[in-house]
Amino acid sequence: MTVFMDHGSVKFLDLLGPELQKAIEDCEVRRSFESGRTIFSTGDEVEHLIIVRSGGVRMGRLSPGGRETILAVLGEGHFIGIMGLLTGRKRTQIAVTVGETTLAYISKADFLALMQRHPEIAAAALPATLSRLDIALNMLDDLRLLPLPAYTAVVLQNMLAAAPEPGVLQWSQSDLALAVGASRVSVGKALKKLEAKGLIALKYGAIVIPDAQALSDWIDEARADHLAP
Repeated sequence: MTVFMDHGSVKFLDLLGPELQKAIEDCEVRRSFESGRTIFSTGDEVEHLIIVRSGGVRMGRLSPGGRETILAVLGEGHFIGIMGLLTGRKRTQIAVTVGETTLAYISKADFLALMQRHPEIAAAALPATLSRLDIALNMLDDLRLLPLPAYTAVVLQNMLAAAPEPGVLQWSQSDLALAVGASRVSVGKALKKLEAKGLIALKYGAIVIPDAQALSDWIDEARADHLAP
């Protein structure tokens, strides 16, 4: 089972009608990959828009020391590389497949031509991109200002929307530490604090959130306490 972390961001394909989806399919080339395959690295040129057709892609960054931070795990319907495609900037992240994955590649020339013929595609790309930007900015604020237990709770909350099983996140504490950007020991202590408050339950290889609203309310209280002027 592929475990996603799209932070509730808008899926590009969900914003397109059947006719536009068909126009995209006519231009794409699909490739299938086994799990764990690196599809691009930091510094690579952006020559294609990539659309996840099945499976998932883990987006991350590597520190100078080689430590990875997971930024997202994107599943079916999400696109990858729109900013680089339109701005000419090189890749700023690494991307690795999670589970058996099929990706659709659309060349820069074809995608620009598609947007020219079908302005609705550009209109869909904008909210999908802005959705991710808004999430990134909010996460940055939380990361800077919230204590680790509260920020860990934010990450868990953002993962809920894409969880295959409602209220159950099939993530190990080690993987969660990579998503939070802290050590496994520190994240383990943060999770224990959340569990002591009854907000989560720790299982083998999984984290159960029995009441999503209670978790959300606690996060709001933590923000009010720590973000107030």
